[in-house]
Amino acid sequence: MSRHKCTKSLYRSFLQASSVRYSGLALSEVSPIPLSHDSVNRWLSSSALRPSGVWNLTQSLINKKEPCFLVCDDTILDKNRSEKIELVHYQYSGNAHDVIAGIGLVNLVWHGLRSHDSIPVDYRIYARVTQFAGEERRDKVRGNIY
Repeated sequence: MSRHKCTKSLYRSFLQASSVRYSGLALSEVSPIPLSHDSVNRWLSSSALRPSGVWNLTQSLINKKEPCFLVCDDTILDKNRSEKIELVHYQYSGNAHDVIAGIGLVNLVWHGLRSHDSIPVDYRIYARVTQFAGEERRDKVRGNIY
C-alpha cells in the first residue's frame, strides 16, 4: 500500500485517457506513482460533486449564442458483484442485452454545433423504477431541463 494520494490532475488525466475502465482499481494499476485503489476511493468520497456543482463549474464554458444540442443519455453502471450498495437494483441494460444489477445514471451534455465542444451540464442518479411509477424517462428529463 502506498501513502501517495490521488489528485484531481491525476484523476482527470486518467479519465481522459481511459476508454473502458474507470474504477479506482484501474487507476491504481496504471498510475505513474504508487497508488492504492483505497486511496483513490477515499479521495473520490471526499470530493463529491453534486449536479448543481457541475453546472456551476461548466456554465462559463458554454457559448449560449452558438447553435447546440442538449444530449441526454442514460446508462447503467454495472455492479453485478455488489450486494450492499443501496443504489444498486436490477434493470435492463442495452449494452449487456440483459437485466443486470447496476446504478442508473442520466447525463446531460451540451454539444456546440460549430465548436464541436461537448460539455457536461447535469447528471442524475435515478432511483428504483417503482418510485417513478407511470412516469416516463423522457418526462424526468424534461423536468430537469425546464
